[in-house]
Amino acid sequence: MNEAVSKLPDIQRSVVLLRDYEGYSYKEIGEITNLNESQVKVYIYRARHYLKDYIGSLDTVI
Repeated sequence: MNEAVSKLPDIQRSVVLLRDYEGYSYKEIGEITNLNESQVKVYIYRARHYLKDYIGSLDTVI
C-alpha cells in the first residue's frame, strides 16, 4: 500500500493522507492545502481510483 501511495502525485498523496489517515474533513483539507472543497474531492477521487487500479488484486498487495 505504501508503494502505491508513494506513486501518487504530491497533491493527491497529501489530500488522500489527510482524509483517509488523519481524518480531516474536506473543508479542513481545503484550508490546509489552499484548495476549494470541490478540488479536494476531485483529487481524492482520482487518488482512490488510481490506488484501486494499481493494487488491483491481492497478488499485488502480498
